[in-house]
Amino acid sequence: MKKLVIILMLFIFSEPLLANYRAAQSFFQRRDYVSSASAFFNALAAAPSKAVARKSEWGLAQSLQKLEFYYSASKYYSDIVRRGPKGSNPFFKNALEEIGKVNSRVQIGQSQVVKLFKKSVNIGNVPSSARGFYYYYQGLEAFKDGANSRAYKLFKKVPSRSSYYLKARFHMGVASTAAGKNNQAVRIFEGVRRQAPSGARGDYLRELTNLNIARIKYGAKKYRDALNYYKFIPRDSDNWLQALFEASWSFFMLQKHNNVLGNSHTILSPFFINRFYPEVYILKAITYLKMCDTKKVRVAVNDFQRRYKPIFKDIRNMLARYKDDYSGFFKLISNYKRGRLNRYKKTKSILDHLMRTDSFKEGVDTIRFSDRELSRLSRVGRWGASGLKDELKNFLRRKKSAAARDAGRRLFKKGTGYFKYLKELSEQTIRIKTEMLLKDLDSLRRELKIPVSDKKGDFIGGLQELKVGQKLEYWPFEGEYWEDELGYYVYNVESLCKKKKRKKRK
Repeated sequence: MKKLVIILMLFIFSEPLLANYRAAQSFFQRRDYVSSASAFFNALAAAPSKAVARKSEWGLAQSLQKLEFYYSASKYYSDIVRRGPKGSNPFFKNALEEIGKVNSRVQIGQSQVVKLFKKSVNIGNVPSSARGFYYYYQGLEAFKDGANSRAYKLFKKVPSRSSYYLKARFHMGVASTAAGKNNQAVRIFEGVRRQAPSGARGDYLRELTNLNIARIKYGAKKYRDALNYYKFIPRDSDNWLQALFEASWSFFMLQKHNNVLGNSHTILSPFFINRFYPEVYILKAITYLKMCDTKKVRVAVNDFQRRYKPIFKDIRNMLARYKDDYSGFFKLISNYKRGRLNRYKKTKSILDHLMRTDSFKEGVDTIRFSDRELSRLSRVGRWGASGLKDELKNFLRRKKSAAARDAGRRLFKKGTGYFKYLKELSEQTIRIKTEMLLKDLDSLRRELKIPVSDKKGDFIGGLQELKVGQKLEYWPFEGEYWEDELGYYVYNVESLCKKKKRKKRK
């Protein structure tokens, strides 16, 4: 009798609580997703059992996704996935599948994805449609930790039908390069190049593969081959200038000094006054050194010191100020991008370089998508009473803060590296001037060592078609730059080495 009373009591009190869930189901079936989201949220808060809570949570995530509140939906999908595959979490596989779809549409951010898989997951519990997403991000984490072999194996497991397949193949190439398997890397990159679809995303992927192959060829001292890959990068690419600079090293190694000087002329033009290419001055100096033109060597070295020495103090102060304030550092770069830089104005070239990195762009995208959802939330009046609006607002605001902080941390590390790089170049200019004063130019030319890899580790890009040995039209520079000539300048300067040798003989 006592047990019967308890069962009756549970039934009596649970029936009103189940009403919200049944109403939510009804709204969802009628495609009234605004009402179903609010009802599922209420049902989740007052669920009479764990089973009803899980169903309500799933319904809420689905309703938000139908309304294209993708970030908001990802919150609840993430909660489900983090619980892991167990009997009391029946929607694990479905949530993992859906969050992969959401991430393909709007990147939810590496930090949120990483938290999904803190606990190891048996691959048998990952649905086939979600394995691309799963293996791709596991591979990224392994690569970040320096486990190149493990990263390669994880990327290789991404199914060919997955939307993450080509990106995974590209990263297989990157992991192969990091492991010193250059021939394997080139084969993989070539495959990605062939399979990349038409459109902006495919074009960008092709660009990155060409750039990576060019670097591999340069490292293997196949300078002509490197130039042939640089040529595929379009002139309107944001990375075009970097490729022009890197291609200059190939020209230098081929002793095509007039091409080096022509490219340097473009990079240092007023069009790119805020771009960060301090090594161009060093390249010019050692090019003139190879041509025995000591006057021009001094000019290049002095130009470097004139441009970069005055900014050292500002960079040092900026890095000291934001050492423990990564969000503030991200905001500083954002202010520069919007033309609102009020402090550290001499650091523009560094901030400009950071603004063009993937780390900054990913942070900006996350904040932009969050702001877009926050704006839409303010127009959904029916969610205010249930508390759903406040919960989603708090989530999106936290997501924005985390995005700024995470991106700022990565950017600060890069900025510190750029400053170190700048100081190293400054020391090189001092050494060049010292050697010149000691009249030991022959020794300096013999000792000259050219790096075969980019110190900063960023991807590179962009160049008009180049043909080694082509007949070139020499355009005399008359003190005025024309934008359509950028990238085509070639100097017509003779080496002074033979003349100096003749003088010595006399």
